[in-house]
Amino acid sequence: MPIVCPACRGENPPDAVFCRNPVCKKALGEFRFVREELLAAARWYEKVADRVTAFVGKPQFVVVHVLWFAAWIALNTGILAIMTHFDDYPFGLLGIILSIEAIFITGFLLISQNRQSAHADKRAELDYEVNVRTYREIHEIDAMLRTVVDRLEKLEVAVRSGVR
Repeated sequence: MPIVCPACRGENPPDAVFCRNPVCKKALGEFRFVREELLAAARWYEKVADRVTAFVGKPQFVVVHVLWFAAWIALNTGILAIMTHFDDYPFGLLGIILSIEAIFITGFLLISQNRQSAHADKRAELDYEVNVRTYREIHEIDAMLRTVVDRLEKLEVAVRSGVR
């Protein structure tokens, strides 16, 4: 019986662990992906911080700033005579705006970094849990295997000696 993905409703083989849909790739079963758990528990400001840091880390951020600086300088040096100068050279207002922007970006980066640290801690905790469960199962299987081997050896000795 195929497993239906709860996110995309796609059908997957019965032994599938993750959705085979390349866009979805959700964990199948009663558990959720660590990322899904953390996203569900994220506060609004953490989501905002993640979005801001995602944008800051893209080349579009640099392009927006280059265009902004070019327009600012063009307006305030008289290259474009669209309006009167509002921030003469050395562009003190621009410096203040950039300082405020840097403060906010730093705050968002720190919030996002703390969330990433929490993600790493959660993953490490889950890895440890899986390792402990695997260790216990291996020892149970080892004990069962030793019992089977001991019984087979006793049976072999009994067969050789003619006793049943």
